[in-house]
Amino acid sequence: MEKEKAKLKALIRHWIEHTREHGKNFKKWSEKADEMKMVKTSEYLLKAAEATEKTIEYLEKACREVDA
Repeated sequence: MEKEKAKLKALIRHWIEHTREHGKNFKKWSEKADEMKMVKTSEYLLKAAEATEKTIEYLEKACREVDA
């Protein structure tokens, strides 16, 4: 069971970093879309970036619970 717990924790950490990178890209492309006057596209990408922040919060909580 300890081996699986360690694997789960490693996976969650990976998902946190992966999600963080997606969020950064969403923000970057939101800015680019805004520069291209694609207002709605920019807004939706920004909302997606905000959603990744909430996802990261939940993943961090899950990671802490692995050892609880």
